[in-house]
Amino acid sequence: MLNRRFACAVVNASLACSLFGQPNKTPAPSGPAAEVLAFEKGIEDAVVRGDVAFMDRALAPDFSFVHGDGWTTGGKPLASDDKKAFLKRVAEKEYLVHDLDSVKTEVHGDIVITYGRYVSLFMPKSASDTPGKLNSIWFERVYAQRNGQWQFLSHRTVHGPTVSPAGVDSSTKTPGPVQPSSVRGLAQQPGLPASPSPEAAEVLKFEQSIGSAIARGDAAYFDRATASDFVMTHSDRWATGEKPLLVDDKKSFMKRLSDHDYLAHDIDSARAEMHGDVAITYGRYIGHMQHVPAGREWFSVWYEKVYAKRNGQWQYLSHRTVHGATYGLDRESLAGK
Repeated sequence: MLNRRFACAVVNASLACSLFGQPNKTPAPSGPAAEVLAFEKGIEDAVVRGDVAFMDRALAPDFSFVHGDGWTTGGKPLASDDKKAFLKRVAEKEYLVHDLDSVKTEVHGDIVITYGRYVSLFMPKSASDTPGKLNSIWFERVYAQRNGQWQFLSHRTVHGPTVSPAGVDSSTKTPGPVQPSSVRGLAQQPGLPASPSPEAAEVLKFEQSIGSAIARGDAAYFDRATASDFVMTHSDRWATGEKPLLVDDKKSFMKRLSDHDYLAHDIDSARAEMHGDVAITYGRYIGHMQHVPAGREWFSVWYEKVYAKRNGQWQYLSHRTVHGATYGLDRESLAGK
């Protein structure tokens, strides 16, 4: 049986060398970004020490934690926890290590998205006689400020878990240029979406209307539908710590609409995760573009998007590609990808 204290001490020593040995050359975050990063670290520390009281305050009542990246291609995740289920894991001290690494923020006022990875040593009671293994988990998380306090709304694993000795994730070491379609192979055939709640249906309808506006080049509608700090991250390279192919702000993406770059932007397999005035959607869209190199006109993208309801209206805050783009010669060639 693994000695938990010894394992934790050894693992943390290894992580200190492998993860945090290089100096941070990026500017120190400030404002909401700094607040949420400190809050996130406090959460990981509380998970390891089994501090249920802290976690109860930190997690929103409708908290959701999606384990495993199966959902990023339309499949099933390894597991999905609500607040009660996750607090049970904390109470039973299932995690001996939960060390953050390479975390960045995307700030939208009182909503902050974090993305990066953590290294985990998972030791549930059912496996107490089995030596634990370090796993690398890349994620996207959403936080909201409510009543003057930050709350953790959602975690979704975007890559992993990957067994990572000494915290080194070999699955992210890809030699040479990486094409966006080759990161994790072909996507699974999407399942039928569950019937959404009225609130989720409202968001999904709004999402469809944005896709239609993109295809018809309706920059005026897109301007009304999106927040001033809108961000669109293209390609899934960020999901393993690499630099994405392209990141658009509102101005640069609206230029694409004005130039009629998109001939089709059809969303399918979309689902919504609701957190009151914050909605997270995930699914796939099929795109058709002009003004691009031959062979890249048709493509499919799996995504996670974030919306916020402000002044009674939904606003589109963020898009992140979680798998893709995967290219095809026509719409039919992208079926199930």
